[in-house]
Amino acid sequence: MRKSHIYLTGVALVTVGVVMAAPATAQDTGTAPIDDVAPTSSAPGDLTAEQRAEYDGWAPDQQFAYDAWPVETKTYYWTLSPAQQKLFWKLSDQDKIALTAMTGPERESAWQMIEERSAEEGGTN
Repeated sequence: MRKSHIYLTGVALVTVGVVMAAPATAQDTGTAPIDDVAPTSSAPGDLTAEQRAEYDGWAPDQQFAYDAWPVETKTYYWTLSPAQQKLFWKLSDQDKIALTAMTGPERESAWQMIEERSAEEGGTN
């Protein structure tokens, strides 16, 4: 099966799930109207010009993966050095989110371990 078919199937499944969940969540919760709420997403439109240029240079599957990350993970990604960004892409999405949730020494220790494993496996490329 081609990669594009896998991605299209994934998008279709997500779309069906959203459509099925929408009626259950369409109740009045007393929150502000949608036009009064500021967007919280770090979607591609929220990127700086430099980040946008990098994003536009990615393969579609890489853009799709980035778009699926939580806002905190997207924000954290842009704080990484180019070498760390390369390693970050090699992590599973669960590991990316876990790393994003870490702080201070815990995160530094995790990065040390990631960089050591990468060096053992033959580098960051």
